[in-house]
Amino acid sequence: MSLAPGGQTRRSNVIRLPEIGFSLKEQGLRASLQPMRPVRLPSSRSIRAAVVTSLRHGDATIDSTARALRVSSRTLQRRLAVMGTTYSQMLSEIRLSIACRLLADSRKRLSDIAKSLGYTNASSFSRNFSRLMKVQPVIYRQQQRARKHALACQKTRAIHR
Repeated sequence: MSLAPGGQTRRSNVIRLPEIGFSLKEQGLRASLQPMRPVRLPSSRSIRAAVVTSLRHGDATIDSTARALRVSSRTLQRRLAVMGTTYSQMLSEIRLSIACRLLADSRKRLSDIAKSLGYTNASSFSRNFSRLMKVQPVIYRQQQRARKHALACQKTRAIHR
């Protein structure tokens, strides 16, 4: 209760809490002053490794990659932005790198390569590969085999001299 003008008493709408040492406002302030837990941001290498792992599991989404890195997908997006890229750009680069290696070093069929990289079919893989590399995957494979054969011949000639 408080005194109103003229000496009359009136009830106050303020609820008084028992004194515990500091008010709720002070408690909130103290809680906000607690140091935040440092977040360990993933490196470029760890992000790439997580994307490759996601590809192997057939779930190369930003959410699955973020879960593997133990960060939120938004944190991963911000980290990639700082690195000057996006998730889709990084995924495309990694797919292309793996595709080039598989085409050059394996005898896998295009449809198997496409499937392992998360493409719906060999046609979409071929289209994307041709757009990025300016050469069809079959031609790229032939060029890489011819280059390896030429290098092997040079080494053989050098040994026999």
